[in-house]
Amino acid sequence: MLITRPMVAGAVVALAGHGLAVVATIAVAVAAAGGTDVDLDAGGRFAAVVFMACTYGVAQMILLVVCVASWSRLGSGSLPGILTGWVLGMAATMFYLCGGFGT
Repeated sequence: MLITRPMVAGAVVALAGHGLAVVATIAVAVAAAGGTDVDLDAGGRFAAVVFMACTYGVAQMILLVVCVASWSRLGSGSLPGILTGWVLGMAATMFYLCGGFGT
């Protein structure tokens, strides 16, 4: 399979979107928890996780719309790149948000 410029562009769009989703999710979780130096009880942790899950879901919906719009603008050759970027980005973000990468 030949790697084309639209494939690479599609993968970049999807991976960049996942990065932005993670940044937004972490920012909202920290803000919902009351900052970085707050001692959370069980209820506070639950609230932070709920805000984080909702933010991540909304960010993924926005990313889906951007990927579909990019696919229509970049052409059908970008679809394999978008799908590959989406899968790799989802795997990396779930690994990161679930405690991977030493966090």
